[in-house]
Amino acid sequence: MQIIPQKKNISFISWVFLLLNIAAVVLLLTVYISIYINPSKFSLIAFAGLAYPVILVLNIAFVIFWIFIRIKYSLLSLLFILIGWNHIGRLVQINSKTEIPEGKKSVKVLSYNIQNFVNKNISDTRYITDFKNQARITKFIIDQKADIICLQEMLYDRGDHRNFAVDFGKKCNTTNFYYRNYFQTKKKKLDAIAIFTRYPMIDKGFLEYDNKTIGIYTDLLMGADTVRLYNLHLASIHFRKEDYDFISDLQNQTDQNEIKENSLKVLSKIRSAYTTRGRQVKILKEHINKCPYAFIICGDFNDTPSSYVYKALRKETKDAFVESGGGFGVTFAGKSFPSFRIDYILHHDKFESYSFTRHKIALSDHYPVSCTLVEEED
Repeated sequence: MQIIPQKKNISFISWVFLLLNIAAVVLLLTVYISIYINPSKFSLIAFAGLAYPVILVLNIAFVIFWIFIRIKYSLLSLLFILIGWNHIGRLVQINSKTEIPEGKKSVKVLSYNIQNFVNKNISDTRYITDFKNQARITKFIIDQKADIICLQEMLYDRGDHRNFAVDFGKKCNTTNFYYRNYFQTKKKKLDAIAIFTRYPMIDKGFLEYDNKTIGIYTDLLMGADTVRLYNLHLASIHFRKEDYDFISDLQNQTDQNEIKENSLKVLSKIRSAYTTRGRQVKILKEHINKCPYAFIICGDFNDTPSSYVYKALRKETKDAFVESGGGFGVTFAGKSFPSFRIDYILHHDKFESYSFTRHKIALSDHYPVSCTLVEEED
C-alpha cells in the first residue's frame, strides 16, 4: 500500500503570527513612504519614521521566529528589510574612514548643541551658581582644534555678553565668528546659534521662521575657494519638565485617564514639531538650492534619518556619518526620551569625509559630532 504524504497545514497560532508579521511589514513600508511626504501636509505619517528602530527590530524578530517555525515565511520581513537597507546604514555603520590622504587640503568640522552651557533647559542663569560645565565644554572644544565650530543653544547672560564671543573665539583659535539670537527681542544676552572659524568670512546671513532664527550661514574663503557653511537648529518638541517626568515614569502610572490625557499632550507636541519642521525645511531648501558654492550643512535637525526633513536636506549631499562613521550614530543624550540620531554634518560632493566621530561626553543633552573634510580633485 502506497502512503501519500500529507501537506503540512499551518496552525491557527501560526496564522495569527503571520498576520502580525504582515502588519509589521506594512509599518516598515510606511517608514519608507514617510520620507517622501512633507509632515506639514500630513504629520501623522512622520511618527512611522520616529518609530523606525522599533519597527526594524520587530521585523528582524519575525525573521528569526520563522526560521525556526516555517523558514519560507522568514522571507516576508527579510525582503522588505533589504529593500530599505540604506535606512539601516543611516543608523549604524560598521567601518569608518580614518586615514586622511596626505597632501590634500583638509578641514575639521565640529557641531555641538551645548544646551546653554549648563546642561539645563533654561532661559537665564540667574539662579545658577556652578558654571563648571561651561568650562568643561569650552575645554572640550579647544582640545578638538576644529577649523569650523557650529554651536546651537549658546547662552550667556552674565557680565559683558557682547565680548563673550570674542573671548571664546580667541580661546578656540577661531577668531572669525557670526552668531544670531533665536529671538531678536533678547538684546541683553546671548541666546544664539553661532559659527566660529579660522577662515575669513566674506558674507553671512540668517534664515527665519515665525520670527525665530532657524539657521545662519556664512561664505568662507578657503584658499582660492569659497564654501558656504550652514548651521541649522530646527524646531524642537518643547517638552516641559512634567512631560519628561510623565515619559520616564510611564510604567508606574495607574490612572488611565491621566495616562490618556498626558499621552495625547505629548503626541500633540511631537506632531506640532513635525509640522513646523516640514515648513522650515521648505525655507531652507529654497535658500540652499540658490547657493552658488559648494556647501556644508551642520546642526541639530531635531529629526531622525528616517524623516522627510533629513531626506530633503540630504538630497545632493553626503552624510559624514554614513561616509566615515562607525558604530551607532545616536546623538541625543537625554535621559527621559529615547536616543535618536538628530545632529548631522552633511557636505557637498566636492568633499570627502573622514573620521566622523560622535563624542560620547555627558555635558549636554546632545553628543557633539565632528569629522574631517578633504577636498576632492576636480
